Amino acid sequence: MAEHAHQVPDKYGDVTAIYHPRMNSYGRRLMAAFPPILLAAGIIAFILYKRPLLPFMMILLLILVGTFFAVYSFLKPAIVVRTNTHILRGKMFGWQAVPLANIEHTVFAERLTPKKVVKQEEQGAKFISKGVPAMWAINDKRKRILRLDGRIWDAKNLRTIASDIAPQTTVYPKINVTQMAKVWPGLVTFNELHPGWRSALIAVVTAIVILAIALGFLVPDDVLRQYHLIP
Repeated sequence: MAEHAHQVPDKYGDVTAIYHPRMNSYGRRLMAAFPPILLAAGIIAFILYKRPLLPFMMILLLILVGTFFAVYSFLKPAIVVRTNTHILRGKMFGWQAVPLANIEHTVFAERLTPKKVVKQEEQGAKFISKGVPAMWAINDKRKRILRLDGRIWDAKNLRTIASDIAPQTTVYPKINVTQMAKVWPGLVTFNELHPGWRSALIAVVTAIVILAIALGFLVPDDVLRQYHLIP
């Protein structure tokens, strides 16, 4: 797992700069990791107290492994390093390496707000999502070749990286994903432009799993044994 500068392969040359998110970015990271943490805690509690049979146990363990990976993806040490020839971002496994020569421009948004903010502002809502920072590196064809996630990275570091790796940076103090998609097609993802289906799917799946675990605690053990879920 790529977490330290000394793990950069020699073929990319010597590391000339190292970037880490500031500590104040951990608030967003913890909030993003909270749902899988809650789910993992429920699964562990069910396994310890109910001791399900092996087939059911294997299903729960697979879900638990998935939640651990989700939590780790948010809370793992994040790192970006620069060499004389490349910018490298640490991934879950290995590095994403982008030649500096391919970077024509960087785009930095101090606050990239979700699509729903437009409607909230039109309705005069008091509580409006502030959004998160975002940074993209693009090539001479205006194609995205690197993005750093604002849920993990803070605005100050993203601004520094954007300036260090490209001769020119376009800065937006605040912009929503719809506007960004119009100005820079291809930078924001489909999920950001159409968040409803993903949010609904995650909510439904999470609710089903949590409900199943809750029922497992509430239903008498004799009923669970009848369906061969516990010994």
